[in-house]
Amino acid sequence: MNNWFRFIFNSLALLGLCFFCQLQAHAKPSKINFEIMQLEDEFKTLSSAFYQDASSYPEDSLQEITNTEILLKDINKLKNKNQSIAAIQLIYYNIDTLKDNVDTKDVFEFIQLLLDQNEWNLANTLFRAIKDDGDKSLLATVQFIFAKYHAQRNEWKQVNKLLKGIATELSEENAAYANLLNGTALQHLKKHRQALVYYNKIKPTSQYYRYAQLNSAIANIRQGWWTDAQIKIQTLLKKSKKENHDELTNRLYLVLGYALLQREYYRDARDAFRNIGLNSQYTNRALLGIGLTATSQGDFIGGLNALTILKDKKTFDLSVDESYLLVPYVYEKLQQEMTVTTSYSEAMNYYQQRITQLDNISAQHLNFSSTKYVEKTASLVIKKNSFDYGSKYPESFIKNYQHILDFESSTKNAKIRKKTQALISKYDSTYQKIIADLTNKRKESLKSYLNQSRYGLARLYDNTTESGK
Repeated sequence: MNNWFRFIFNSLALLGLCFFCQLQAHAKPSKINFEIMQLEDEFKTLSSAFYQDASSYPEDSLQEITNTEILLKDINKLKNKNQSIAAIQLIYYNIDTLKDNVDTKDVFEFIQLLLDQNEWNLANTLFRAIKDDGDKSLLATVQFIFAKYHAQRNEWKQVNKLLKGIATELSEENAAYANLLNGTALQHLKKHRQALVYYNKIKPTSQYYRYAQLNSAIANIRQGWWTDAQIKIQTLLKKSKKENHDELTNRLYLVLGYALLQREYYRDARDAFRNIGLNSQYTNRALLGIGLTATSQGDFIGGLNALTILKDKKTFDLSVDESYLLVPYVYEKLQQEMTVTTSYSEAMNYYQQRITQLDNISAQHLNFSSTKYVEKTASLVIKKNSFDYGSKYPESFIKNYQHILDFESSTKNAKIRKKTQALISKYDSTYQKIIADLTNKRKESLKSYLNQSRYGLARLYDNTTESGK
């Protein structure tokens, strides 16, 4: 393995490991994230005004109901018809009934619906009423619901504050999830050792146990405790083989594979990557891992096969982009000189075209409806380009944007429509900045790969000239 490939190899192996171990550090928010925080507050104000305006209420939402069980039943009917706005309007219309019955467990579902739609003010009104009521068990569950809400917004200090000392008042599974959330919050706050304490409280019988152990392993990797991390992951994988093979199992194999790759345990890393499902969201990262490990083992045909499959994909994610850089090196090791030259030229053309394509995306004004947010992977897809949205920005921004568009189409109040349109304009402006940031970050990677491809070709010509003397 020459020095040039060693540099590429280490960069991609480390990038692969960081991709799965990354956590947003608790630091001063970026300018865009600060804008998102401000827009969140403006959304809450608009949402409250929208729902308090009874002039836009449909007939379904103008029913006076004095029984919370009947109210909940009617609200669930509306929810099941995808009429969440009408459901919340019905809650507003019967708010006195709810305030008089905050000592029942039905209140959890009302609050959950309100927070799912980010109707913060009414949810918080009910929260305060439950605090005043003094029922510790009810209050603990509501704090747990609010903690989940704040986690979706990357508001980790609030998560940690809400979950302190409430686990004993929760159901067993809610307590397990609360410990998982608390550990996650502490990891984001860079308190990895404290996070492990909460993860270790989760029993092996809990559905959240594997998630906690994976997070524990990642915390161990970040602190350099590689052996502890490996034992945790391999123990989980032995159990997964007996029970099921899901996306969490695929993620476990991927974290293990890149950690082994980084430590140059190529055979074991390759075996880990091979266990990842063909239709997994992690398949492309696994193919890249197989390409790197096989090449490092001297199995250039195996490496070429994996990288060619990846290179021929019709999507544009980072793994596909990286494959173009590695294929020429493999051909070089196979001593296919003509193909090496062609591959480097192909890589340079590819990167130049990709940079131009991203320049065009950056120069356009992209409507919200012309992009796609994939919740499962927290990625933003723009013209077949997949960007890692979730590592930098909260999902709540995307959801709020959609809620505002729904408000605009639902309101009959001219004043509220004007406010809605003004806020849509602000959200759109921030959305364009997010797109520019994501595309610029990808362009930086592509420019680096382009330069490395140029260097590889120049090095090849230089070696050919030297050997011809």
